[in-house]
This record gives sequence, structure tokens and C-alpha cells, in this order.
Amino acid sequence: MDRKSLWLYYASMIVYMIGGIPLVLYTLIIRPIADMYNEPVSDMTSPVFGNYSLFLRNLFIVSTIFVTFSLLLFVVSVYRTKHDGRRISGMTVFLPIALYIFGYSLLGVSGI
Repeated sequence: MDRKSLWLYYASMIVYMIGGIPLVLYTLIIRPIADMYNEPVSDMTSPVFGNYSLFLRNLFIVSTIFVTFSLLLFVVSVYRTKHDGRRISGMTVFLPIALYIFGYSLLGVSGI
């Protein structure tokens, strides 16, 4: 990998780590707790977040944007490396792809 491709690869992983915070909050903590209440989420109001449904939707959008932007950086880094005629090890490509599959499946299962 050249320096630019390597920088893009590391930037994609950093963006994914930062985006992992709202991703985990939304998919594993806040959304399941909201679904446990008997009251519809659209009728809930929080003193901290205001309209709870709007907060959940915005958290979903932020998570999706971070994961998608990270995926785009990763694809560009792999493309640049292949275009320059260099090689990337299989695990260097496989592990981020597994992370993206995990992130998008969590977002898909939790829904809006």
C-alpha cells in the first residue's frame, strides 16, 4: 500500500470506530429499551432528548452516515491499492468487510 491508500484505510477504520459509538447506542442499548415500553415510541417524550422518536431517527441516520462514509473510504483505499498494482493481504480486506456486514446487519435488524 502506498501512503495515500494506507491513510485512507486507517481513516476508514477511525471513522468506523467513531461511528461505532452511535451505532452501539442505537442498535444495542437505546432502541431495545424503547421497544420494551408499552407506550408507542412516537408518543414518548424525554426531558433530555425531547421527542424520543425524532432522537431515535437521528441516531439511526448518524450511524448509517458514519458506517457508509467509512465504507466509501475503505473502498477507495482498496481501489487505489489495486490500481497501483500493489497487493493487500486477505485479512486486511476481510476484517473490515466483516465489520461492515456486522454494522449494516445491526442497523437492518433494529430498523427505524
